Amino acid sequence: MPHRSTTDDMEICPVPELFFSRLIVASQAAVNTMVQDLPEDQRSRLAIYCYRRNHLRRLGLLIAASCSKRSLSEEGGHAGELIHIQAQDLEGPLAGDRYMAPRYVRRPVSLYNC
Repeated sequence: MPHRSTTDDMEICPVPELFFSRLIVASQAAVNTMVQDLPEDQRSRLAIYCYRRNHLRRLGLLIAASCSKRSLSEEGGHAGELIHIQAQDLEGPLAGDRYMAPRYVRRPVSLYNC
């Protein structure tokens, strides 16, 4: 079954900007409440949209937890299926996420030899 997402619509947020800005700062319980009224296909698009951005990955998984596997796979193909699996255990996939960790170890700066 082909997925509906394409490279062109990947950058367009599937919800209004004001709603999205409220989602970003909301608690986990508030996110669940806020997305409950969205149609499932829109919820799935939003989950995939957020998941594809490292700084919004947790939000994407929270939203994906409220979506069916079928809906996520229709929107994101195989990636949607993987997101569905990860959304079942939120702490597992995020525990090893090193997005905010340093990419390399920096040597301390010293002015001793100057």
